[in-house]
Amino acid sequence: MRFFTNQKKPGWVALRTSDDSTCIAHVIKPSDKILNGTKPTVVLGDTWQSSLKNDTATKNLLADLSLDNRHCSLLLTQGEYKLLHVEKPNVPANELKQALSWKLKDMIDYPVEQATIDIINIPTDPNNANRQAYVYAVAAKNELIADYIERLKDFSGSGLEVIDIPELAQRNIAAFIEQENRGLAMLSISSAGGLLTFTSGGELYHARHIDIDTKQLQSEVSNRKSSVLERLSLEIQRSLDGFEREFTYITTNRLVIAPFVGREDCYDYLKSFLNIQIDRFDLTDVFDFQSNVKLGDLATQASLFPVLGAALREEIPA
Repeated sequence: MRFFTNQKKPGWVALRTSDDSTCIAHVIKPSDKILNGTKPTVVLGDTWQSSLKNDTATKNLLADLSLDNRHCSLLLTQGEYKLLHVEKPNVPANELKQALSWKLKDMIDYPVEQATIDIINIPTDPNNANRQAYVYAVAAKNELIADYIERLKDFSGSGLEVIDIPELAQRNIAAFIEQENRGLAMLSISSAGGLLTFTSGGELYHARHIDIDTKQLQSEVSNRKSSVLERLSLEIQRSLDGFEREFTYITTNRLVIAPFVGREDCYDYLKSFLNIQIDRFDLTDVFDFQSNVKLGDLATQASLFPVLGAALREEIPA
């Protein structure tokens, strides 16, 4: 969801906030993914133990960053938006949002007139032009969006240009890891739960939240931990099977696992359970980090992962 723009410096600053912390990243990317070995450059990446929602400490931190001359986006967290898979109405492009709003009336738990709505197109089968097209509709409350815009303006003097979601942030990172003409499954897990995405050619085809978080993966009770890993494996296998049935023209040959605490046990279990190539990746595989950015351990990488993905947006033309 894009708002207003003006002449600003290169790159994007992305923020994500919760009740007790705020993550921020500033990334400058090359024009064509990894071009001649040039990766996106991370010039800022940090996590603060304060919230954009209600903490004056965050206001002081943001005030020092001169965000008024940067492109700024805010990444919503799970529960702040709805991502809905719906049939694409057969209407002109300029009428699509209005047509979708009628479809969403019975799919969200507040009046659709109070929602900000955007659309993510899901690519269609190039070999079957007559097949029903689908889109993802994203809906968030106007009140929530307006509150974030006002807070960021108050805290930093910056106009918020884009509202983003984790599914697209993860897609942005996947685009740098994909193999040409192949689908890629990517798994990330945080304290809020798991996210499995399927991408190809830099496009998001499918996304699924999995109700398993890092706390469950770190259980000291072996039987409980084994049960969690078994459930995760089954969820991923069902998703792989379902994706293969729905998108028969895409060959998904890899599952890549993002950084998170407990990843090694997860990797070992999935590797023994799933009949697909499974790889781990670290953020240094995708990004170059300036010396002032302390990447740290898997926990630090996991907290930065979503905002780094959100900061991999295409540049706004000058």
